[in-house]
Amino acid sequence: MPSDSRRSKDQSVTRTSYRRAVPGSLALVAALTLAGCGGTTGGDESASDGNPVSGGSIVYATDREPTCLDPHNFGDMPQTYVARQYLDSLVSERPDGSVVPWLAESWEVSPDGLTYTFKIKQGVKFHDGTPLDAEAVKANFEHILDPATESATDAGYLRPYYESSRAIDPSTFELKLKTPYSALLPVLSQAFFGIQSPEAMARGLEENCQSPVGTGPFIVKTWNRGQSVELDRNPDYNSAPADAKHQGPAYLDHISWKFIEDGSVRAAAVQGRDADIIFNPPPQQVAALKADPNLATQEFTHTGLPNGIALNTSRAPFDDTKVRQAFIHGSNAEAAVTSAYLGVYEWEHGPVSSTTPHYKDLRSFYAYDKDKAGKLLDEAGWTQRDADGYRTKDGKRLTAELVYSADTGDTPPADVTLFQNIQSAEKEIGFDVVLKPLPQDQYFAAFSDKNAYDGLTGAYWNSPTPAVLSIVFSSDSLKAAPGNNMSWVENPKIDELVRAAAATTDTAEQERLYGQTQDIIAEEAYQLGLYPVLTRLVAKKKLKDVWIEPSEGEPVLHDAWLAP
Repeated sequence: MPSDSRRSKDQSVTRTSYRRAVPGSLALVAALTLAGCGGTTGGDESASDGNPVSGGSIVYATDREPTCLDPHNFGDMPQTYVARQYLDSLVSERPDGSVVPWLAESWEVSPDGLTYTFKIKQGVKFHDGTPLDAEAVKANFEHILDPATESATDAGYLRPYYESSRAIDPSTFELKLKTPYSALLPVLSQAFFGIQSPEAMARGLEENCQSPVGTGPFIVKTWNRGQSVELDRNPDYNSAPADAKHQGPAYLDHISWKFIEDGSVRAAAVQGRDADIIFNPPPQQVAALKADPNLATQEFTHTGLPNGIALNTSRAPFDDTKVRQAFIHGSNAEAAVTSAYLGVYEWEHGPVSSTTPHYKDLRSFYAYDKDKAGKLLDEAGWTQRDADGYRTKDGKRLTAELVYSADTGDTPPADVTLFQNIQSAEKEIGFDVVLKPLPQDQYFAAFSDKNAYDGLTGAYWNSPTPAVLSIVFSSDSLKAAPGNNMSWVENPKIDELVRAAAATTDTAEQERLYGQTQDIIAEEAYQLGLYPVLTRLVAKKKLKDVWIEPSEGEPVLHDAWLAP
């Protein structure tokens, strides 16, 4: 699931040159520098080694096709990756977690942290020719928070805090919060909150899903479902973020954003003539692609909740803390990940990835310990065994059903191998784990149905801020957008801690509060973390200046150009 995302570029704008802070907001500014700290590895081999050249067309090959091109609707990662090319956001996040101007030229924060006043860039037009102004921004927030828009992602980020918004004048937009929200600016940098034409949004969800209209460097020309999204250069583009490599229109004339579900076919495409850049090749081919002298690789480890298995606390058997703890200690997750992914991924135990601000290493709560797992199950009353060696209590077998998407774009073959590895390890402690593939529509529907699963695989949430802990584990999230809290946790202490963390601008206090939250999540065994969510791009070396932005790991092609 979404945010589920993620950097090497010259960023010369200083933090004081774009904010006019009112008294009391400087502490918030400082706090936000820690709001997103994902990591890039492998270097940016696509970095420029000459003067950019305009013109040309490229093929970008990815695995998953969005269900809708409007990232306000639904809210999943494939939407944000392509939407970054045609939508602009109010602000842009930098690698250090601070934010720089984009469609908002500057902003002020009230001393109580409840009012944000943005100055909107003037002279910008949407692709349909209508002007960007404060009223347009207001219409976007209304669209984002409209229940009919059906975005659990946007609702999870904003609904618990949003009070109201208004256009003070054409260039001034005011956003009011119910409670302070120190993560707001990094959150707004994501393409989930890209600004769209109000006239286009008024066409209705179906038409807007097919061809959203933004202010970005590329224009949606057509969506050939099952094949590609075709994007044309916006010749009038004048609203690049302050951390872009250049201002003005994109260098490329055209991008063909192709959907190739099979990772091996994508890898062959970039090694051959069928793609210029690909997203996430299969793990067994990474080493060969990195060794190819004609290719360049970039990797970004996402911040937020790592990919894992959410344990449904609302129903048996995972309504019992000891059973959840036993499942985790019996999973042998580290070995399972290493084996399935051939060492390409390191184990990320959770509850947040190691690149997330205020991450706390709690691996002892997740370490493989077969004897401990057995003792916990004994204490939970699962002391008998049936003829197959599985534990029983009151004549009932200890069984948990783990669901996953049958779509290989959602669940690649290596994931299935990983689940099978865990299934085998659990059998050794007498735990019967049943793996159940679901059609993609049923799988996505399961996120908001507490009766649809015992364990939900593919449970991740990419986020630029540790406030993701509130989205994924608080009862506030259950009320705001069911489906985000995938373990169906209702823990008053977690609620208290994450509310306090969101309200404070003191980074030391945030670290303490988020640390205590992680302690509780680990002790209660709500989720089994497996591996980090990664953006890995492999491109022909002639394609220069592609970079990965850090809020969601979105590829940025505005600065990209083809060397002669």
